[in-house]
Amino acid sequence: MRTTTRTLLGTLTIATLGLTACGGGEGAASEGWREATSAEDGGGMEQLIEDAQAEGTFNAMGLYEDWANYGGLLQAFSEKYDIEIVNDTSTGSSQDLINAVVNRQGQDDSLDYLDTGTSFAEEADADGLLAEYSPASVDDIADEHIGENGTWINHLGGTVAIGCDTSRVQECPTSFEDLLDEQYEGQVAIPGDPTTGESGFMIVQAAALANGGSLDDIEPGVEFFSELSSGGNFIPVEAGAGTIETGETPIVLNWDYLLQPIAEDLQADSGIELEITLPEDGRISSFYAASINDDAPHPAVARLFYEFLFSDEGQNLLLEGAVTPVRLDAMIEAGTIDQEALDALPSDEGIAGEIPTLAQREANQKVLEEQWSGAIQ
Repeated sequence: MRTTTRTLLGTLTIATLGLTACGGGEGAASEGWREATSAEDGGGMEQLIEDAQAEGTFNAMGLYEDWANYGGLLQAFSEKYDIEIVNDTSTGSSQDLINAVVNRQGQDDSLDYLDTGTSFAEEADADGLLAEYSPASVDDIADEHIGENGTWINHLGGTVAIGCDTSRVQECPTSFEDLLDEQYEGQVAIPGDPTTGESGFMIVQAAALANGGSLDDIEPGVEFFSELSSGGNFIPVEAGAGTIETGETPIVLNWDYLLQPIAEDLQADSGIELEITLPEDGRISSFYAASINDDAPHPAVARLFYEFLFSDEGQNLLLEGAVTPVRLDAMIEAGTIDQEALDALPSDEGIAGEIPTLAQREANQKVLEEQWSGAIQ
């Protein structure tokens, strides 16, 4: 397939786009941007663009081509500003990104930008790993989507959904309760370890809502997956487009916006119909957090990408990836939204589920870390 294993599981190579950049290095201008908390603070957008082009390279990790249309976003950024993109897709979990920042301190191959779960961004902020920076469009973003120290901003969101291969599953499940049915033995999987990645964590949180828990109580979700595992329905496999295509994981829980492009590719390349359903009994939504590495090897490029990400152009490119961009309401009001992309969202409402607070995430993450390995045998 064109995008299968790369989309969710990554590859063992570094994907590079836009190899026409100016090639660059770091000097006084770069160091100045390291301290800037806005484009104006660093001398204005024209200066930011000039200094970013002098640096010439943008280092990222885990920005898979079909995740939220990151492929289109990176290509547009590269072509617009003549910046080389070095995007390591060998891994994509939030914890792996943070580990890379910690382990590559002071190195040229460290990351400039991170896309992580909000709780992971907050942890990285507490450890002093992130830079404070506000893009020009920040006034369009509600305070609840901005870190207390201004070091991370939610940029895109979605809702947990059930993806089901109709060619291999006679009757697709529409709820978490359905997943316990013995007819789904050896068929249900999630994208990865919920203790290290946002998607898995939020899937367990959704299961908690479906089983008497709440945003303050994730334990019923852990108990649900324990039952799903002991009954033989849950498969401890990192599910993705490739595992769906081969029939290894006919039923996959993931974000609606990640399942949608997979469904389109499977239909086009293999004739497989992946039915996507928002669960009837446990709907939860979440926004991911964008942040800049405080030790970014290309501080001007990192800030220019931030400006692009939160611009109308960047937000509409994310919208093309079936996600809800954080500036959606403001762009609708201003008439700058891509209406065709908006109409194609998996959910008519965009974000269709409850959204946990940061405090709730942190408390539930601790419970999950303590109980998950013992629950899944």
